Amino acid sequence: MGTALTSAALMDHDLPEPTSYRGQHVIPLEVPSDAWLAYHGLSYWLDPIVDGQEGTCGISLISDDGLELTCAVYDEAGREVPLADNFADPRNPDARSLLIVLREGEPNPGTKADEPVWTERVRGNSLTFRFNYTGSREVPDVVLPLELGAPVVQLLDRRRLCFRLKSQPATSTLLAQRDRDRLPSASPLIYLHGYEDPDTGAETIGTRLPPIALTHERIAAAWQTAKTTGYFDPTVFPNVPGDQDQATRAGLIRTVADLDEATVVQQLSSGARLVIRRTETGSYTYRFLPAPSHCRPGLVLVEYYRLTSFPARYGPGRTIKTFSLLPGEKTTIRVSTYKRSTESLQKTASILDASNSDTESEFARTVNSEQSNQDNASRSFEYRVETEAEGQANWGWGSASAKVAGGVSGSSNSARQELSKNLTNAVSRNVARASSRREVQVDTSLDVKLEEGEEQAVERTLENINVSRTLNFVFRQMNQEFITLLHLVDVRVAFFNGHAESRDEVPLTELDRLLGDCLRPDRIAEVRDGIHREVRAIRDLDGRARPDFVQTVSGAEDDPAAALFVDPDCSSSHAGPNSVEYTVPGVLVAAGRHILRTDGIVVDAFLGEGNALDDYSIGLQTQAVRARQVENSAGEADSRLRRIEAERLELALKIVADNDSERAALYQQLFVRPQIVNQIDHAAVNSLPDNGPVSQPASAN
Repeated sequence: MGTALTSAALMDHDLPEPTSYRGQHVIPLEVPSDAWLAYHGLSYWLDPIVDGQEGTCGISLISDDGLELTCAVYDEAGREVPLADNFADPRNPDARSLLIVLREGEPNPGTKADEPVWTERVRGNSLTFRFNYTGSREVPDVVLPLELGAPVVQLLDRRRLCFRLKSQPATSTLLAQRDRDRLPSASPLIYLHGYEDPDTGAETIGTRLPPIALTHERIAAAWQTAKTTGYFDPTVFPNVPGDQDQATRAGLIRTVADLDEATVVQQLSSGARLVIRRTETGSYTYRFLPAPSHCRPGLVLVEYYRLTSFPARYGPGRTIKTFSLLPGEKTTIRVSTYKRSTESLQKTASILDASNSDTESEFARTVNSEQSNQDNASRSFEYRVETEAEGQANWGWGSASAKVAGGVSGSSNSARQELSKNLTNAVSRNVARASSRREVQVDTSLDVKLEEGEEQAVERTLENINVSRTLNFVFRQMNQEFITLLHLVDVRVAFFNGHAESRDEVPLTELDRLLGDCLRPDRIAEVRDGIHREVRAIRDLDGRARPDFVQTVSGAEDDPAAALFVDPDCSSSHAGPNSVEYTVPGVLVAAGRHILRTDGIVVDAFLGEGNALDDYSIGLQTQAVRARQVENSAGEADSRLRRIEAERLELALKIVADNDSERAALYQQLFVRPQIVNQIDHAAVNSLPDNGPVSQPASAN
């Protein structure tokens, strides 16, 4: 994996700290369809009425469970809307059919063709429906606030709202808790399942606005509020929680500052929805995702991974520059690195030796592009949408599911292997992109046009002091080897029905509570055993089982229904180059080796083989060398005398300091002080004495 170092001689050095990225991978679990807890769920849709009377809206109450559904309707002001019976529904003849008179018209004889004068009976842009069933006991009403975003008399005119009550799997684990809190004598619970599109069959969970209510005006109004206050209406923007503090709202406003209203309206009207989430580095990012197409319950394995990169060997790589200096020639060189500007730093950043928002975003994009199924990619983003920073990247949704019934175990390993392949490919692409842009330049001329921004460059002056041979230089860029290890550090289980609101994730120790909230009591043991088999069948890079990763709680080893937990002390080792052991927590599932260019260079210098001097010049060089040797010998003797004289003075100072008369006498005998004699042959008087003539010296006979 990766390219090989181009030099066989690699240098050992002190290793810096490794870089580590955390990510999450989701593997769906196949649960039998008859194992889910079922409640009486209320679904609704909107049908046109071809032969409907103008100014009216029909309501059809359909019950497939033998329960007689009841309904009360209230307008925007809270007033109850009268309902008329016996308005037949041709498509559902067994339904109880009701009629709402939205407006009434009376003939106006004074107008052309007796155009009627209309009087609105239902005002406002919303209706509130309250549902229950006949004979219910301790059953709270199902309240459906239908906010249409447009006048009711316009949107529901000559149309029919259909409501069906039937047994459906739970869309949330909260329903079980609600049911347990009621009295034992209470009659069956009913809940709001969601909106069903009559054309596509796609379902919208009950906490979100149905497509019929997402009018252009409603979206535009909610968007303007969001951009100015940071509050995102959860009914319009369900994947952007609105209960945020002031700092979070300010961050959300900055994130969507470049997003225009027309784009938001177009995306939401076409079925997509806006997702704003906090990245691993704490910043916010947004994107549009397609809406989930169903509300079917499901269980998933949520695996938490770390991708750790260890710096290994370091050595010279490709040759980036060669040049020669002729005898006596001098030149100046400039060494410029790739770190010239902010833009170049972003392009050359790699996850192996950097940890910032740019590298993480680029790596996440690369990982997601490796997923062959874009529907799975959307599911993984839907599962992970939230604004709380958990430091976990999104590494995909497993395309292969794991069976938790029928005694099958280990089927999740194929999804784990696919993740390993995707991560390995993504790392290779990330490293190749960054390494190819890490250019180091060596220029032998100062006439270099500088780029804008900050440039890191070093200038040096080189001189060939040889008078007979050429001096050659070879510059090579240094390479860093990295060992990348992908290791599984935690496993959890979650309930998820395709919408982020339903997510309920628990550690393995709370698995029984989760299963009790979504599965029938007689099927819990079967599914729990299947999940236990899956997590115990996790294998490492070499295909070996790791029983030390998932263990039974202390004191319950013999109980097959005992809770499991992930041992935080479990670790794995990998043998790297030069027999170096790299230890990481959890189970090692993939290992790779990558080579990355650095901004360091190594220089080799060597003399040319040719001699450019004739015999006469060689002789002159030989004599010059001899003269220098003689001069060096004389200099060495003089240096020795100076050293001896310094030692004699140090000895004298020590004798005086010690006040040692005996040693002083010996010193005087050894180093005899030379006698100084002053001789004056004659004296010349250059000045006249007071009141007397100048005497003349006697002449010699």
